[in-house]
Amino acid sequence: MKLAFVGTLVLALFAAAPDALACTCITPGPACQAFWKTDAVFDATVERIEPTSHQERLGSSDREFTFPEKLVHLDVRKAWKGVSEGPLDVVTAADGPACGYDFKPGGRYLVFAFKNPATGRWVVSSCSATMPFDGSGEAANFLASLAEPTPGGRIFGSVTSDSPTFNAEQTPVRQNIEARVRLLGDGRERSAVSTGGRFEFSRLAPGPYRLELQLPDGYTTYQTTRTVDVASDRSCSAEDFWLTPAGRLTGHVLDATGHPAERVRIEATTPDARAHPVYGLPMIAANTDSYGDFEIHGLPPGRYIVGVNLADLPSHYAPIGRTLYPSDGSEGTILTLGTGQSLDLGAWKLPPPLPVVTLTGLVVWQDGTPAAGAYVGAWDRTGNPVATARGAGGDKADAEGRFSIELRQGRVYTFSVRDKASKLVPIAAPRVETGPGPLDPIRIVIRQLPPR
Repeated sequence: MKLAFVGTLVLALFAAAPDALACTCITPGPACQAFWKTDAVFDATVERIEPTSHQERLGSSDREFTFPEKLVHLDVRKAWKGVSEGPLDVVTAADGPACGYDFKPGGRYLVFAFKNPATGRWVVSSCSATMPFDGSGEAANFLASLAEPTPGGRIFGSVTSDSPTFNAEQTPVRQNIEARVRLLGDGRERSAVSTGGRFEFSRLAPGPYRLELQLPDGYTTYQTTRTVDVASDRSCSAEDFWLTPAGRLTGHVLDATGHPAERVRIEATTPDARAHPVYGLPMIAANTDSYGDFEIHGLPPGRYIVGVNLADLPSHYAPIGRTLYPSDGSEGTILTLGTGQSLDLGAWKLPPPLPVVTLTGLVVWQDGTPAAGAYVGAWDRTGNPVATARGAGGDKADAEGRFSIELRQGRVYTFSVRDKASKLVPIAAPRVETGPGPLDPIRIVIRQLPPR
């Protein structure tokens, strides 16, 4: 029990750090699985919620950190484990990114709580199996079965695949996969087929089991075998297998000088793929290693083109213009990939990076005052791009409003300006086409007076 609590607490504490973006959890599984790993399980109604906090040292730090929390006053209607009926207080982190559970005043919940061994407090997080509850459903059926004759343990799950798509929305296609699953344990061997993507083994004695997936043709996964512990003759374990298409494209990339091209992003998409205004061009990509080798995996069967900078947005990080394999000036070779096929493109030599062209300029307010500290951003508008995210670098203006931006030869650019407060301001600025020669300085005028 202590290990389960510590794992949940550590996740919550790390998620509470200022730089964290979201709570990360280990899935607790359904009620019949989480019940045996939780200190207390009970049906309760929220009476009221109060803000609170606690201080704690992390690791070897001498500094105490303050963690905001919520103190949740509950009325326990029925308890199956760890507590008694009546008033009970639990704590949870103050918000979702810190793994706090979003209790609502007056709400009824099936609560899975852990006891902090250091403080004696009951703790609930969004990483637990806690859920809104009305006394019905699968969880209620399991809890009711605790008073019935022993049914035996269960191991069940799904076999599914998320195949990438190359439409503008880039929404993966989820499929239920039919595959054979083997279970070894308790001196027996059982097998089942995931009909409609689902499989189940029931009436299992407590103890360790070995679950094996027979990988179907055309798919791969990071793990086909796992050990499952059936904690009780009433417990369950949800074991889902997530598969990906096994198609692969590999190759060896050389730079323009004939040396291995290291850390170059190689991209694959379909010949008819179209860019989304926000998400850009749908693709699957991989970087070359120190030897210039790459492997793009997880590809379903279909027709593909392979290239560098398919979105046609050259920059410091992608200095080569849009190039399609085999870099012979054509629209690119269309590659046909069969189910689970691995296709090696061999050696592929890239063209040289586009030459850098430096643009200098002056950004001023409407009255001619230098816009010191304003940020001037360049946007690549070459051709007729659909995607709106076409940022191509920028520079912060100095005290006299001067800026300098490295652009690429043979491109078309427009510009935007943000003031010191990072607010986008209206401007008058030229459209710049970069040729082989040096660029004349430009003047950008902000169409408003400077702030007082």
